[in-house]
Amino acid sequence: MTCKYERFFIDVLNLKSVNEAPTKQHEIYFNEINKFTKHLLILTPQQVIDYLSLDKLYTQSDLELMEENKILFSVTQTSEKSNPGYPAFQFDAGVVRPVIARILKILDGDYKNWDLAFWFNSFNYDLDMSLIDALDTIPLEQILKEVDKEKNPYQ
Repeated sequence: MTCKYERFFIDVLNLKSVNEAPTKQHEIYFNEINKFTKHLLILTPQQVIDYLSLDKLYTQSDLELMEENKILFSVTQTSEKSNPGYPAFQFDAGVVRPVIARILKILDGDYKNWDLAFWFNSFNYDLDMSLIDALDTIPLEQILKEVDKEKNPYQ
């Protein structure tokens, strides 16, 4: 059973064009999801399992557990049912980037699904780039400092 939040993404993914959007919110998410997927790769669960299974055999259950433990995250991927897709920027050198888990723990569920993907891809003025771009160019501690500052702006 899908929750109302997931159902919204499924409805957006079922749209064939922005002109079919029943609300402004559907239109916004339709445009953002399309923009995201044109520039960033979304992996299927099987692709992630194959990628991670270089040193140990992973299963769909392992991926679900990793999500529960905030090691990685998924987005609603298909319009048919709520199959997960995994933004590829989370992975490097056959593993989930450790910084992803640290960021997800700082955020503590503030964002999820596509909202989390958009948050990672949004421009951070202090870093002068998105967090996705920063993962390959900015020192880890600086990235975590910015995430913490965004989470707790008045500390």
